[in-house]
Amino acid sequence: MIQMAAVVDTEKILGVDTMEETWSCIPNLLIWMIMKRLQCIDNLHLSAVCKHWLNAFHDFPKEEQIPPMSSCNFPWLMVTKDHRGSEREFFSPWTKTKFTVDLPEFAQTFVIDSKNGLLLLLTCDCCEQVQRLFLLNPFTQVKLELPRRPPHLRVNLSAISMLEGTPNCVALAGSYCPGHIAIAHPSDDAWKISTIPFDTHQYIVHMFFVDHYLYLIDNYARALRFNTIDFTMTNGFKGEKVNKFGTEEKGKYFLQCNKEIIKVSSTGLIPYGRFCMNGFTKAAWGFYKYSFSKAAWEPLDDDEIRGKSWILSNCGAKFASAVEGTPVEKVHFLSKLKKKGKGSYCLFSCDLNSPGKDANSYFGNLGKKRTVWINMA
Repeated sequence: MIQMAAVVDTEKILGVDTMEETWSCIPNLLIWMIMKRLQCIDNLHLSAVCKHWLNAFHDFPKEEQIPPMSSCNFPWLMVTKDHRGSEREFFSPWTKTKFTVDLPEFAQTFVIDSKNGLLLLLTCDCCEQVQRLFLLNPFTQVKLELPRRPPHLRVNLSAISMLEGTPNCVALAGSYCPGHIAIAHPSDDAWKISTIPFDTHQYIVHMFFVDHYLYLIDNYARALRFNTIDFTMTNGFKGEKVNKFGTEEKGKYFLQCNKEIIKVSSTGLIPYGRFCMNGFTKAAWGFYKYSFSKAAWEPLDDDEIRGKSWILSNCGAKFASAVEGTPVEKVHFLSKLKKKGKGSYCLFSCDLNSPGKDANSYFGNLGKKRTVWINMA
């Protein structure tokens, strides 16, 4: 900051008003020193000041860590009052930080997925017959256009592929045509459509990208690996076909931890409809990772469960993740509670080691505004 003060004093002496140019020419090293002392959201705001600061933000040495940035590993909540408007609220339950972003790109859109600070937005079908899709960083305002929604494909699920921190491609699956998936890169003019062989009453419940592979999870908790380079599938859906509602599990939630696909199951949690805090804290949780070579779910070891917070949801974009480096193992569950045809969003928190003791530890009612998890890391 001493260097900056010296430059400013020189400007006063010369009588030249070049403050804007001066701020945009701060050396990267000085910007990085500032970043180390800022909180996560402040660093995101810093990156939006100008192009030079944005480049410095992305060029920050990977071998160095910014301790305050660790809060970015935890997802945030994005609240939409009115999808037709341009304002969106962002709230961090972990730091109690809340702010509003007003961008014209938000108008008439829904967020259907997020990854590494990018939101995948879809325009509402009530406003446009052929919906638009695009990736948007609400803080740096980087926007990447995608081809318009494929005809006859109503988007129900999506996944974003990131390679070396750059969005590589996006995958979509439909609810009315569950046997089809569409894949496109930001530079493509059209979606590439592939047909997935399905059995009766089978449909996709989740999709994940691991490197160049897209993993599709069906309602029987079986997996299919799809190569996004040559568009080939590996032996169809593999695994034992069981009752899709489960014999003991009342809820199945799928997430990605590093390059592992994880299934979190519950014997006491009601995933849809009526829901109560008492039932949530008494739930018995199970954690499994998928072995593609064995086509089976294997229980996680205790050391793979420890030191993580598990982020789940049964509404909206259904974003889920596991956050490492937490002192207490918890499950945070975003739920839409239905009552008399209307729904309100609630966020519950449960200590895995003593669920009954932690019965009152929850964030409470978020209201009737559309709320989803978003990935800010």
